[in-house]
Amino acid sequence: MTDSTSSQTIVQILALCQFSGVHPRLMEVLIRQYGDIEHIFKADAGSLMSIGGMTADTANRVANANTQLDRAEEYYSSLRQRDISVVSRFEPSYPHRLFELNDPPTLIFYRGVLPDDSVKMVALAGAEKASNEGIELTVEAARRFAEAGVQVVSSLNRGIDSSALLGSKSGEGTSFSVLSSGLDNIYPEDSRPLAIDVAKGGGLLSEYPPEQDFSPDNYRSSNRIIAALAQAVVITEFYSNSAVTLDLLKCCSQIGKLAFIMIDPRHGALTDKDGFDSAVTCGAIPMVGFDRIDDIIQALV
Repeated sequence: MTDSTSSQTIVQILALCQFSGVHPRLMEVLIRQYGDIEHIFKADAGSLMSIGGMTADTANRVANANTQLDRAEEYYSSLRQRDISVVSRFEPSYPHRLFELNDPPTLIFYRGVLPDDSVKMVALAGAEKASNEGIELTVEAARRFAEAGVQVVSSLNRGIDSSALLGSKSGEGTSFSVLSSGLDNIYPEDSRPLAIDVAKGGGLLSEYPPEQDFSPDNYRSSNRIIAALAQAVVITEFYSNSAVTLDLLKCCSQIGKLAFIMIDPRHGALTDKDGFDSAVTCGAIPMVGFDRIDDIIQALV
């Protein structure tokens, strides 16, 4: 796909997604029905209504997406002026592991670079209210993954997730963060310096347009992206009330992704019984000691 063709496709997708309300699951349905963006744009409301579950309002918005092309072109131009890149699911550089999802993001907005599909990647995550032991464990684990050439992905959440990104940096690795907001509205705000640092050597990724505010409801969507990007998810500290972490583990279970519970033998499992039982129910495998990191790396296929 040439740059001009890619830009044209991005503008068409923006017209559909940003200005006509086509969400990823609907886009998946439309692609299965019509094959590509060009044929979606040629579909009329009558044809669209033949799709099961399609409403008249949605069919009309999709059929009239061509009227939004000027707005989409202007919007795309503003992204480039702000050094915000965007990649569509139709481009070779789109992270291919996202196709493990039944609703892969149609667009990924990013600052920095995209993950390298040819390089192993692991996600580290856990409790926001982390203990000193949990932070120490996470930083050391992330550092060892980084030194082994494994990319690290996490959120910008306080506690374990941000510690994972710092640990990757200490190992001179490449790290990525998936946001639950747009790139212009970093959350939490005190993670902004970390976000800038991550973008310098790796990348900040979001399926939300840059102006999108943070909402707790967005965690579910960003978790599915983290689970898909990584070849395995490693949890270091979590509890039965660690809702975001446990949701991430559920995402792993749903798409068949490997998950591990990293345990430092000096302190034991940094969790409670209900949290541990929930994680194991989701398929998480306990791994005791830093020497098991090599085993995890070998499992990243």
